[in-house]
Amino acid sequence: MKHHPFVLGGLLAAMGLTGLSGAAAASNSSSAGGTATFAQQVGAPPTYIFPLLAGSDSGNNNLTYLVPLMWRPLYWFGHRRSDQPTINYALSLGEPPTFSNAGRTVTITLRHFTWSTGAPVTSRDVAFWINLLRANRSDWCCYSPGDWIDHLVAMRTVSPSRFSLTFDAAYNRNWLVGNGLSQITPLPQAAWDKTSPTGAIGNRDRTTAGAQAVFHFLDGQSKDLATWDTNRLWQVVDGPWRLEPNRGFQPATGLTVLVPNTHYAGPDRARLAKLEEVPFTNATAELNALLAGQVDYGYLPFTDVALAKSLIRRGFQVKPWLYWGFSDIQLNFANPKAGPIFDQLAVRQALQRLIDEPSYIKTIFKGYGWPTYGPVPVVPANPYASGFEKKNPYPYSIAAAGHLLGQHGWRVRAGGTTTCAAPGTGSHQCGAGIASGAKLAFTLVYSSGTPAYAQEMQAFKSAASRVGIQIALSQAPYNEVLTSTAACNPKSGSGCSWQLFYLGAPSITYVPVYYPTGGTIFGTGAPINVGHYSNRTNDANIRRSHLEPGLGALVTYQNFVAAQLPELWMPNSDYQISVISDRLHGITAQDPTGHLYPEGWTLGKP
Repeated sequence: MKHHPFVLGGLLAAMGLTGLSGAAAASNSSSAGGTATFAQQVGAPPTYIFPLLAGSDSGNNNLTYLVPLMWRPLYWFGHRRSDQPTINYALSLGEPPTFSNAGRTVTITLRHFTWSTGAPVTSRDVAFWINLLRANRSDWCCYSPGDWIDHLVAMRTVSPSRFSLTFDAAYNRNWLVGNGLSQITPLPQAAWDKTSPTGAIGNRDRTTAGAQAVFHFLDGQSKDLATWDTNRLWQVVDGPWRLEPNRGFQPATGLTVLVPNTHYAGPDRARLAKLEEVPFTNATAELNALLAGQVDYGYLPFTDVALAKSLIRRGFQVKPWLYWGFSDIQLNFANPKAGPIFDQLAVRQALQRLIDEPSYIKTIFKGYGWPTYGPVPVVPANPYASGFEKKNPYPYSIAAAGHLLGQHGWRVRAGGTTTCAAPGTGSHQCGAGIASGAKLAFTLVYSSGTPAYAQEMQAFKSAASRVGIQIALSQAPYNEVLTSTAACNPKSGSGCSWQLFYLGAPSITYVPVYYPTGGTIFGTGAPINVGHYSNRTNDANIRRSHLEPGLGALVTYQNFVAAQLPELWMPNSDYQISVISDRLHGITAQDPTGHLYPEGWTLGKP
């Protein structure tokens, strides 16, 4: 790609590019297979490596770009040759599950996978992960009260390669497989079942206290980013990749270097000699690196889509990347000042009326996107989205937003600040906990480094001011926004000062919970429910969608959430507009679950 003359010498450094010295050198590697470079999302390097992630670490930077390359889940969802977020048994550790005992028991046979030590992946490694989860479930990103692990009553080891799980009832199989069995990630019990770096291996996970001590140790090791590539724990993998020892991770920048696991026994052994995941501080820096030939697989900022045709003429592939998820602005119902206001459906409806999704898609994302009207994606095409979700219940309207507020006790001051004129809980009053004179004035923090996000937020701020809602904007790196907002503790009030935030696209990806029910997102007490939305009807709808066969309960759940607005729906821009070098081969499709398949990539002549 060196022959694409877009960038003048010295411009890369001037634009604040980070972590590229290794990538630039690697692009000229003459080792077998060569080195491919992949652009991380702006401001989102990996932050956690242990495959039991907390909600604050559950971004694609960890969930899809890092952990599954090294540790494979029991069931893999997604495909490298299609855009369907469906189960892929060919890449799964487990054979298709069989059900018995009136649907309460599921039996699974493991395929022949091995750890990088040469030892086989066994039922004991499955039990190790399950035991750690059961004892530390509140620390798992994808747990909510009443989740599948709460209903697991027994695990029986039939043989080293076969086991059964028995539940307290027969559950919807789409949910159980897609949101339960898919999460199970066998871990190397013979290497990790200890509580200190030099401690002896035991069976500590078989007691609650022991499993908690082991988890505490592994969690602490995972948070020590500076030792990732020297810690022997993280070299024991069953996936096709591992961190390059001693230079596999740069915590200061996030540069991540992976090399093939030579003991990988699954399909699609890596043919590259090395994969580098390269960090960037802003979208302009990424684009400049891409055009300078320093990134093989990058992305085109939405503000620069006019370059697409020129890139194609020069031999690049330009491919929009869909994703299995949605975008939103999160509301903090636990904020002591804004929370009581957000509790009012009329206010949420008015805020939603101020988001001009069609205009954002056309003018900001240049047509690379689609609208969001609820929690189940309508793109890619799937059987789950309801007819209600495919139509906009709250179309953009400044007049309608102002009318809603006025009908519910607010004195609307266009260009000024709207205040509560009728305190109280009546149908035409402001609502519980809202004092006379309370202002519709909020703070909103969003992910920095992507101009399109800034344009969206400015458009939203401008529309809101026309009905007297004042929004003070600020921005911070993606990881900082995610971790700071996830720290809110409603019981103590600690960390709850934020009011609204926007991560960008995707805000929520259905990984590793693929069946789009809302237990991990909107259920009361769910770790990913960082805004602490709570509604009894919604919780009951979620429970029904887990229990009842078919899609009827899922439709009821999604229609309720679409109408109730636990957060503000934002347009789904494409995850990214990928730009792929003419020397990188093997990318036939882009997985909407966000997974990468670098083991299928090769480097060659343009």
